[in-house]
Amino acid sequence: KDWRVSRQQRLWFKSQGIRSYQQCQEYVANCPLKQCQVPVETALKALRDQDEEWKDVLKCEVVVGLHPDQATGGILELARALGRPFAVVPCCTFADEFPERRLGDRPVRTYDDLVEWLLAFEGTSPEKGFLMFFGKNLVVYTKSQ
Repeated sequence: KDWRVSRQQRLWFKSQGIRSYQQCQEYVANCPLKQCQVPVETALKALRDQDEEWKDVLKCEVVVGLHPDQATGGILELARALGRPFAVVPCCTFADEFPERRLGDRPVRTYDDLVEWLLAFEGTSPEKGFLMFFGKNLVVYTKSQ
């Protein structure tokens, strides 16, 4: 499979002994960092039911989302439900997909609105900071829940 990576990515892959797309996929599959690719409601139900497949999620110490698109709110919901801190680097607003997101009487439509909404997320007391890389690098995070 053809895969294009930057010079920095290629150097990192090389340092990890990864030389092919297949090796990269195997590395990701065995990585201790877990990716949650299901609706938050499904994850929360599995956690409430103490589903054996979700035991690793219960052990997590922090819930993280880097440019999580539509999962941004779900990251905060999951962290709140687990009582864990979170860190999210928001990107796109997806205002039309989330009309329920509001700041007072107005909808969350812009990136700045989204950041303000995250900072006001119910049941959390997040802070705002900046990560040391170019591009969207604003992070909204909590140190503890």
